[in-house]
Amino acid sequence: MRFIARSCSVSTTHVTHLTKLIAVATTALLSTAPLASPTHDKPPEAKPCPSGVAPGSRCLSGRDSAGAHYWLAVPPDWNGTLVVHAHGGPELGEAKAERPAADLTRWSIWTRAGYAYAGSGFRQGGVQVRSAAEDTERVRQIFTAEVGAPKRTVLHGQSWGASVAARAAEMATPGADGKAPFDAVLLTSGVLGGGTQSYNFRLDLRVVYQAVCANHPTPDEPAYPLSARVPQR
Repeated sequence: MRFIARSCSVSTTHVTHLTKLIAVATTALLSTAPLASPTHDKPPEAKPCPSGVAPGSRCLSGRDSAGAHYWLAVPPDWNGTLVVHAHGGPELGEAKAERPAADLTRWSIWTRAGYAYAGSGFRQGGVQVRSAAEDTERVRQIFTAEVGAPKRTVLHGQSWGASVAARAAEMATPGADGKAPFDAVLLTSGVLGGGTQSYNFRLDLRVVYQAVCANHPTPDEPAYPLSARVPQR
């Protein structure tokens, strides 16, 4: 596979034209319907912890009732606080078992600082914020069922995952004890423009590029939807 890269010269007039063509994405209205209760989940399996996790940690991995892969990690000196992680960078295609393991490695600092960790890879690719929020709440419940109730629970959303965390917090409802499932919400480098709206600017730029440069595809090449990004040869 060879990636075809092209460029073109852009004048001041073009820049002005580009500026006028790029639209500001609007934020989609968010539903406030509560999260659906998860169905029965198959118990997770004990697994060797991914790299970076605090030595001596207990790690569990599984796939929930909706098809999302997940990882749980409890350090030997657990301080009683659970961090439920909503990952950034939405995946494309089918759910990947490798994704939540990589997320745990990326954020293994939580375990080394004494916090337990729970993270879902989400059941499907794309930018479905609501279903990802449901998966996030599900992995929290799985942790509670398999490990025990934490003293505190912090919901952490990174980048695109901030939208997931915000939705999960918005739809969360108190448990039978009347306590809210999350004690705090932490959003880092948060993208909060909506499930798709936060990324529409990339399509805007792609369309504008073709309108100005007209070389990807060139007039003598087969046309293709610009939303399909750039084809590979």
